[in-house]
Amino acid sequence: MHRADQTGAGQERGQKRAVGDQEHNEAHDSPLRRCAITRNRRPKALLLRFVADPQGRLVEDVSERLPGRGIHVLPDQKRVTALLTRHKMARNEIEVILTRLGTTLEKRLLDGVGLARRTGGCRKGLREVEELLKRGQKPLLLLAEDASGLRARIESLLPEDGAVEIVIVPAQERLGTLWSGRPVSLVAVTHLGIGERIRADAARWWSFTREAEGGREGSGGCVNPNK
Repeated sequence: MHRADQTGAGQERGQKRAVGDQEHNEAHDSPLRRCAITRNRRPKALLLRFVADPQGRLVEDVSERLPGRGIHVLPDQKRVTALLTRHKMARNEIEVILTRLGTTLEKRLLDGVGLARRTGGCRKGLREVEELLKRGQKPLLLLAEDASGLRARIESLLPEDGAVEIVIVPAQERLGTLWSGRPVSLVAVTHLGIGERIRADAARWWSFTREAEGGREGSGGCVNPNK
């Protein structure tokens, strides 16, 4: 078993399976779209969508609900800035959109975890995760970005078939707001559909907020340490 590093970005000594990789597209029930800046094709769920408002100015559409023809871009600040600059937006307007996007992406990610909690599709804490894994279940594991000390313990419990992934999510205090307000470091999502949404949202959030200078495409915040 390869051990993942402690960056949270999904880098490993051996091979890496990360959300956004071409090889991982089949895990997402999402059509492909082309990034307006790089021209690379990615699952739509892993990109950011923009639409033009009535004045022709671009508006972000994280939930993909706004009408109109969308323009898609890889979810990092470098590519978003390039897109908005191409559309003649001023620097102060771009900064406002970048700040708003960071907040919106985190909120959507946490909303997905909250939805899993309300539907009974998740468990929190190392003990609960251990029990699920011992019973042969294969949940999506969410690890708070400031709880990296747990990773080695978690990896030692994972099945050898590589079917369980660890996704990096916001810090323990932010995750804890979904429960009693006390810090939460580890969550297991057992609801398959909501898990796919969370996986994609975590990749977008990580790439946008933790790879602000346009790190490697698709590195995301998702790790499969057995790959």
